[in-house]
Amino acid sequence: MMAKVAEILTGFPKTWVLDYGAKVTVRPMVKEDRDKLAEFFKKIPEGDLKFLKDDVTDLRVIDQWVLDLNYDRVLPLVVEMDGRIIADASLHRRKEGWRRHLASVRVVVDVAHRHKGLASRLIDELVDIAMKERIERLYTELPADDRSAIDVFLKRGFKLVARFERN
Repeated sequence: MMAKVAEILTGFPKTWVLDYGAKVTVRPMVKEDRDKLAEFFKKIPEGDLKFLKDDVTDLRVIDQWVLDLNYDRVLPLVVEMDGRIIADASLHRRKEGWRRHLASVRVVVDVAHRHKGLASRLIDELVDIAMKERIERLYTELPADDRSAIDVFLKRGFKLVARFERN
């Protein structure tokens, strides 16, 4: 039987102690996260921002996210440490139609907390949620030259299935 989103949300917030000793809180995004999200995305390097689906430098985008929260469609998780958001991860799924067995995963981690296992933990968390919801296939879209991000997903069981070259 497929787990309902409400059942999944009862497991949050979660406290994780990361490999490097940092204690963080993982929880679903709420509308009150607007300003913290804006601050978080200001710290993401410009080169990384161009690979995100949305222009997170535009506060209207973040406003739309926090005002249109629908955990059945998109489950956004934030990771907080000392009152600041240090990572954002989301599971994007469809509840109807022929693609309802698919979901996409997106993960963004603050530069100071990269290469320390946080992205891997977030991916594992989203995979676990997807399994409870009986999602059959997860995918992500990454820049072809972002070897470290590709390696993180490959180590978590994802497979490289398509590569699009720039012209």
